Amino acid sequence: MIIDQHVESELHQLLIEDERIAEQGIRVVRTEEGVSLVGEVESTERRDLICQVIAEAFPELPVRCNIGLTRVHEPEDVEEL
Repeated sequence: MIIDQHVESELHQLLIEDERIAEQGIRVVRTEEGVSLVGEVESTERRDLICQVIAEAFPELPVRCNIGLTRVHEPEDVEEL
């Protein structure tokens, strides 16, 4: 599959408009092999869902899922007002 601006645009549109993911923080980067999804999400389940939706919509497109996890933790100190 040739990865041109049209395919890249379709990927961006799917990421934003698919109600299962509605993700604006993921970038699509063209590679020699296909595309790479880059960004961060809050859970492995969310990352896996995004990669699954893309793979279902573009089964012939080699996709590397380079989506990292946002590190969120509770504050160690309590703020007193």
